[in-house]
Amino acid sequence: MFTAHSMKKQDVLNCRFSNWYPIFKQYTIKSVVIPLENDFVSYLQELGTLMLPRGVQVNINLWKGNSSEEEEQEEDVWEDEKETENSGSPEFSKLISQITEAIANLGGSVFPKMGWSSPKDAIWINNNSLKCCSPGEVILLLKSSDFISHDLTSAFKLCDNQSSSGGVSDIKQELVLRKWANLFPGMEFRCFIKNKKLLGISQRDHKQYYDYIDREKEQLAVELCNFIEQVVAEKFSSQNYVIDLYKKRNGEYWIIDFNPFGEMTDALLFTWNELQDGKLNSCEDSVDFKFAGDTNGQFRFASSTSTLQPSEFLSYRMPVDFVHLSTGADATKFVDFLRMKTQNDQQSSSDDDSDQQWRLPDTSKP
Repeated sequence: MFTAHSMKKQDVLNCRFSNWYPIFKQYTIKSVVIPLENDFVSYLQELGTLMLPRGVQVNINLWKGNSSEEEEQEEDVWEDEKETENSGSPEFSKLISQITEAIANLGGSVFPKMGWSSPKDAIWINNNSLKCCSPGEVILLLKSSDFISHDLTSAFKLCDNQSSSGGVSDIKQELVLRKWANLFPGMEFRCFIKNKKLLGISQRDHKQYYDYIDREKEQLAVELCNFIEQVVAEKFSSQNYVIDLYKKRNGEYWIIDFNPFGEMTDALLFTWNELQDGKLNSCEDSVDFKFAGDTNGQFRFASSTSTLQPSEFLSYRMPVDFVHLSTGADATKFVDFLRMKTQNDQQSSSDDDSDQQWRLPDTSKP
């Protein structure tokens, strides 16, 4: 019998990267955790004109309102080289050195996140990718993300004991750099565990149809059940949680992330009313499974008749400053942006950006 529960702070803390990574290190992507000083956390939370720290360089593609995806976009290089031009910029030389070293140790490219979230909503500013090869790209993504701001201010918002001592501001914040892996979205699955029993599995990229999921749905359900039962269930501290798993080409599974069991986590093809009550509605595009031999669960996936939908992060791809400018709400921000561009255009822009835009792998391959 499943019953609704109230989320506790400890449930959220258990899903914090540094709390679960040491336990499941052999089953996930190699990563480095860097503790953050309070002054850098304050910098991430500051509002107003974007000012990058001294000593970083970032290659970005400026948004063009009428450009197609195939059209070459204008490249702008932001550099902080002259003391007279960056005297007001913050300086985080120790952190930049730590990020540089971590990137080198992780093979030259990484994707960043904080304790819980990654800056997926800010990929528009980094060639539509989380892939970073320099400290500047990492910092620019973090600074531009609302998801990261949520981590820093509202991680315990839905906890029933959020008013008790020890809020988010009392936590030592951390930057996580994970070795870059070109993951295929159709191989990731979100699993919902309640009372340490697997209740539901959802295709993670739930707005797209993948024929191999349809073909192998029963086998996938069995594999995911076995992995959670044998690897995760007895080691993870919370009774209720959500875990994202990725099936590699060799058939093994990676743990991508843990998430709290509650509305702050996207329920994808389920609803939180179903999951909280433990009473799953009948669904045509699903297959039933047994977990640990006695618990009924359901694996849901997109069908071939489903209407394909755009990415859930599409609304984040246009900078808010452009929206404000088009509506006349706040032109000052855009003026500041153009002023920064003009200053940097006077510097050398001959640097070669050899990093290619990330593309989906060939879906015809197994």
